Amino acid sequence: MERKGFTLLELLIVISIIALLFSIIVPCLMRVKESALELAAMQTEVDEEGKVRLEIRKLTNRKLTDDIYMIKIEPPRICRVILKKPYPAGMKLIKRDGQDYIKWRPKPEQIGVHLVTVVFEGEKNSEEEIKVYVYNKELLEAEREEKSDEH
Repeated sequence: MERKGFTLLELLIVISIIALLFSIIVPCLMRVKESALELAAMQTEVDEEGKVRLEIRKLTNRKLTDDIYMIKIEPPRICRVILKKPYPAGMKLIKRDGQDYIKWRPKPEQIGVHLVTVVFEGEKNSEEEIKVYVYNKELLEAEREEKSDEH
């Protein structure tokens, strides 16, 4: 007697092996994707006044790599860095090459001023408040014109 096709048990085993391999590969691919986006990110630093200016260039048809920012954090000596809630959605703290950064890709509806508190836990606990200004091109040009009119 000749068999045609596979038995149900054989199909279930093949599907479970494929699902297992997929569950191993997907998290690795997500980490690789995040690393690639971090490489495409624009690095910026907090100025002396505790301000950071970020510009959203394209409000429509944004690519995955558009408007990703890495805000460099300068912690005192050896300490743990934490973002104090509330902070804008999508913002996260990362460590890259031994340096602490806030990684964020602001959305168009997040245009405006955002206060972010960074907590340094170590020998001495301290906090640093950062004002993150998110602009689009039109708002940035309007602010520059306003500043030039004042001077």
